[in-house]
Amino acid sequence: MKVALITTHPGLIENKRIEDEVKALGHEFQLVDLTDFQYEINKGKLSVPGITDLEADVAVFRGIFISLKAISAVAEELTKKGIRMFDNSLLVHQYSINKITDTIKLASNNIPVAETYYSRNFDNYLNKAKELGYPVVVKLTRAGKGAGIYKFNDEDELKAFISDVEENGYKGASYLMQEFFDYKHDLRVLVIGGKIYAMKRIPREGDFRANFSLGGTVEIFEPDEETQQLALDALKSIDMSVGGVDVLIGKDLPAGKAGGRKIILEVNHTPGFVGMEEATNENITRKYVEHVIEKAK
Repeated sequence: MKVALITTHPGLIENKRIEDEVKALGHEFQLVDLTDFQYEINKGKLSVPGITDLEADVAVFRGIFISLKAISAVAEELTKKGIRMFDNSLLVHQYSINKITDTIKLASNNIPVAETYYSRNFDNYLNKAKELGYPVVVKLTRAGKGAGIYKFNDEDELKAFISDVEENGYKGASYLMQEFFDYKHDLRVLVIGGKIYAMKRIPREGDFRANFSLGGTVEIFEPDEETQQLALDALKSIDMSVGGVDVLIGKDLPAGKAGGRKIILEVNHTPGFVGMEEATNENITRKYVEHVIEKAK
């Protein structure tokens, strides 16, 4: 069998791990780099290098961030060639790596999330920040791996940020604001076809973000049944079979309860495997490869 991994981020370490595990299972592997996406229509015939000329049995879409709309539009060309696809619902939501969309889906499905405010301009940010209570967190709506996340301790810091980004041409539509959730545990719960792997993420000194990609450390964590179900429900609400669910367990301990408030921080559409493999000492990439080959259609 020949497995093609289609991406616009060819340098991700997970891509190499996927290649290794595909080959270890006895299959051929091809990396299709669509960073420089292009197409041509000549005499009524569509030609998309890497898509219409692809020879493979299974095509896996992973890390499609550049030219997303165009690549989604041509993905169905593969089915015409008889190639089975695993897109993790790419054609449904077009990998909307968008915290606005996901937060709405989570809240609409009664999944607990952080108190959140979004507007297409910054006009009401200061008032809403007072309602949320400082510190507040402001995030880029299209970013991952901890990038574009800022914490502001008071109104002066938030004012300075808004002034700076507006001077650089950014608008409120590119950001959303949330309460700062003082957590006891920051968990990454990786779900692959219903199988759960979990680790606790510990931020490096001086950083409130605990992302492994930002230098945070990780260790294995055994989530309780409530946390596991919360992660499964969150992933289901986004309509994917593979995802990294970030769960925060708060420090507050309500009377009569064993744990603090739990919220879903976000659901990662293209989760990394390396940190989880380090924490659990399991070959998670192998499980991912087996899953995508089985579920490709």
